[in-house]
Amino acid sequence: AIDEIGDKLMAVREKSGADAVYWMGSAKMTNEASYWFRKMGAYWGTNNTDHQARICHSTTVTGVANTWGYGAMTNNLNDMRVAKTLLSIGSNAAEAHPVGMQHMLESKELNKGNFIVFDPRLTRTAAHATEYVRFRPGTDIPVLHGMMWHILKNGWEDKEFIRQRVYGFEDLKKEVEKWNPQEVERVTGVPGAQMERVAKMFATEKPATIIWCMGQTQHSVGTANVRASCIALLMTGNIGKQGTGANILRGHDNVQGATDVGLDIVTLPFYYGLTEAAWHHWARVWETDYDWLASRFDDKKMMNTPGIPLTRWFDAVLLPKDQVAQKDNVRAMFVQGHASNSITRIPESMKGLKARELLVVADPHPTTWASLAVKAGRTDGMYLL
Repeated sequence: AIDEIGDKLMAVREKSGADAVYWMGSAKMTNEASYWFRKMGAYWGTNNTDHQARICHSTTVTGVANTWGYGAMTNNLNDMRVAKTLLSIGSNAAEAHPVGMQHMLESKELNKGNFIVFDPRLTRTAAHATEYVRFRPGTDIPVLHGMMWHILKNGWEDKEFIRQRVYGFEDLKKEVEKWNPQEVERVTGVPGAQMERVAKMFATEKPATIIWCMGQTQHSVGTANVRASCIALLMTGNIGKQGTGANILRGHDNVQGATDVGLDIVTLPFYYGLTEAAWHHWARVWETDYDWLASRFDDKKMMNTPGIPLTRWFDAVLLPKDQVAQKDNVRAMFVQGHASNSITRIPESMKGLKARELLVVADPHPTTWASLAVKAGRTDGMYLL
C-alpha cells in the first residue's frame, strides 16, 4: 500500500506540481508529529498543510496575534485557581472542558471568586455562575464594549498599565463612547445595571481573566470578537500576571500545540511566517540547502504564498483550473487524524471527494472522509491506512 500510494503521489506531482497534493494533518497529533507533518509538506514543496484549527480557533490566533504578537492563550488552566474574577464568554466548559472546569470551580468555591458567565442560553456552565448574563447571539462586541463603557465612565481602567503598554487607546475610547447602557440594552438585551455590576467586578476585583471558546470565535466577525476580549484585558491591566489573561479553551486536545509548531497554511513552525528569511532559518534548522528546498516548490512565489485552507480544499478540486492560483487543481489528498464533518459545505465536499484521483486516510478507524467518499460514489483510488 505504501509503495502504491507513493508511486501515485509522485505521478500527480510529476504531472501537476507539488501543490496538487493536499496534506491534511491533525490537532490530535503530538507536537512532534505535527512538526514532522509540516516539515513533510515543506520537503514535498507545498504550503497546503492544514488542520482543525482552521475551523476552530484560527480567528483566535489572528485576533490575539494582532494584539500582542502570538496567537495563543496567555496563561494556563492551573492559573485560573488564583483568579478573583472569571469572565466566561462563548465557552461551555462544564460540558466541553470538564477537567478544565474543575480549575474554575476552585477559584469560585475555594477562592470565593466571581464566576461571570455570558451566554445566550443557560448552559451547565452558566448554572454554576455567581452572575449569569444572557445576551442576544452574535452581539459579543456590543457586550464587551458596553462593559468597557462603564469601566471608562467610572475610572476603573488601569491608567498606569495603559500609559506604559497600550497603543491607540484614544481611538478605542471614541468607539466605546457609542455603546452607552441604553444602546447596549437595545442591541444585546443586557440591562445597564447588570452590565455595570459585572464591569466593576471585572475591573476592580483582580486578578481577573476572560475565558472563551468557539462560541466567540466561530462567527463571521470572530477575529473582531477576540480583539474586543483582548482589549478589555488590556484596559484593566489583566494581562501578563498570574490569574489574569486570555484563557482560550481549545476544541481538541492538542490543537494549540499543533498550531504552534506550524501545521498551518500561513506559517512555518512557531509563527515564523512564509518569508524568504523564515525559509532560510528553517533550512538551517533542518540542515537542508535553501536552494534545494526552493526547488521543491512549483515556483518561488508559491513558496512564500499561504496554502489553501481546509474549508476550501474542494474549491481547489472543482473550480476551473484558471481560477485556482497554483499550477493545477488539487488532485490528491493525504489525511491523517482529521474528520471532515466540521466543514459546513458538505455537499461541495462530497463532490470534491468523488472528483479527486487519490484519497489516503490514515486513521485508526474509517472517518467521515472515508464514509462520505463512498457515499459520494467513490469506488477506487482510496486507501485507508
